[in-house]
Amino acid sequence: MSQKTQSGIQLLIDARIADNNSKDISAGDVREVLTAINESFNGPIMIYHGQLKARNGAGSFVASIKDYYVNLAFFKQQVPESPTLATNLVKVNTTSVPNTSNGVVQLAAGDGLNLKITVASNVITKLEVLSIKGGQQPGNVTFSLNGTPLIFTYSGVITHPGTGTGVNSRFILSTSAGEGSHTEDNTLIQASAVNISQQIEYIKNQMITTNELNSYLKGVTSNDAWPQNVTLWRVA
Repeated sequence: MSQKTQSGIQLLIDARIADNNSKDISAGDVREVLTAINESFNGPIMIYHGQLKARNGAGSFVASIKDYYVNLAFFKQQVPESPTLATNLVKVNTTSVPNTSNGVVQLAAGDGLNLKITVASNVITKLEVLSIKGGQQPGNVTFSLNGTPLIFTYSGVITHPGTGTGVNSRFILSTSAGEGSHTEDNTLIQASAVNISQQIEYIKNQMITTNELNSYLKGVTSNDAWPQNVTLWRVA
């Protein structure tokens, strides 16, 4: 079966799943319609959009990562019932929140850290990540809840491996068990210079190995890397 337009799918629905007064709609009819929908709308999924800036050749500039959109299903996962867990996507420094009523609180912290916490008996029992956007950078974000200062640490879904010329353009992609690793076969990189007026000597944007990509934009007159808008698509 090939991909169909929206009108083509509607014609198939009308033909295979008409009024069922005579009870003649079969499992095969339903399967044919659902298969057509699945194949027609199974296109690339945008899983990330952000701004990446690598270190310079000497390794003296700390990499900059700003997350503007994250499809949370494809990256490092949260364990909501363990709010202080060090390996969480977002962890909090304390679960003690005096003078806080029992229930659920949604809060926006930092540039785009949207969280939901569950409180019982003045204790945070669950920390959920709703979305990451707005140019949020990895690091600590302070938020005051009923007079209690909370420090949320966002570890980031993309990280830089360290200093030195050998790793200056590499970025590490975190993964989720459900969606698996990011590879050259299933991940498409789309990138462009943040400042299109800059003179560019060369550009690197490619998956170099499983869960690692190159993202590097070098200027003609500077060894420093320039920032790039980078979008990742899951294509398979």
